[in-house]
Amino acid sequence: MALEVRTGTSSWTSEAWWGRVYPEGIPPADRLGLYARLFDCVEVDATYYAMPARRMVEGWYARTPAEFLFALKLPRELLDPKKPVDAEKLQGFVATAQVLQEKLGPLLLQFPPWVKPGRSTGFLSELLTALPAGPRYAVELRDAGWYSGETKDRLFRDLRDRRIVLAWSSLNYVEIPPELTADEVYLRFIGDHTSIPAETHGEIRADRAAETERWAQRLRARSDELRRALVFFNNHYAGFAPESVNLFRELMGLPRVAYRRWVEEKPKEILATRSASRAAASRRLDEFE
Repeated sequence: MALEVRTGTSSWTSEAWWGRVYPEGIPPADRLGLYARLFDCVEVDATYYAMPARRMVEGWYARTPAEFLFALKLPRELLDPKKPVDAEKLQGFVATAQVLQEKLGPLLLQFPPWVKPGRSTGFLSELLTALPAGPRYAVELRDAGWYSGETKDRLFRDLRDRRIVLAWSSLNYVEIPPELTADEVYLRFIGDHTSIPAETHGEIRADRAAETERWAQRLRARSDELRRALVFFNNHYAGFAPESVNLFRELMGLPRVAYRRWVEEKPKEILATRSASRAAASRRLDEFE
């Protein structure tokens, strides 16, 4: 079975993409529809900061084709070890995410670097136990203490028992081992928010070819053991996520994404095509409800 590789970016709303990915003059709400005709998946960063409204998620569904995938981050309020696990809010978030139906990819538990093993170990175990059945999940832990000794062994065992993915993440301050705990990979190229700040996004500003190749090689080496890989790039990684995606795709022997196509076409032509696809997607949503 051939490995399915999907590539996308961390959100679709970068202001630096006007005139580079999105043509000037289209409504901001139309960006997702254009994005989904270029890339086959997206990581939704916004859900980390706030619970999404059901109507908003319904809109995401209606604006994208059936084969598109969304990976949603769990809200950070559900990931705080200083608080008890909130099973009710967790179930509510997952229920809203499941509005995406066949377009729902893994839900990511992205823990901040200050979440370290020890006091947080029990919380993590309780949270993993409380995760509602149905979706796939991925876990990103950003402290090196999780990846050594008995802590590492217990973590990997708990993830494998639940078929939860250990996120492979390219971070500047911790080396996350490329361990397989499920039959898919969730690979994140994050970068440094200080060296490549948002106001400089829009073009490649750092040579990350060696780092990108290192992770691509790791993925190729394990491809026979995997069903699917979802790979996401942040603008902070090298300065311009769409071009970082293309570097990775070239390394994996995949065709480049023609992300400049929209700025070379007339918005009116784009929007006419978009309206037809949105109507079809809305009919699918009505049938589901």
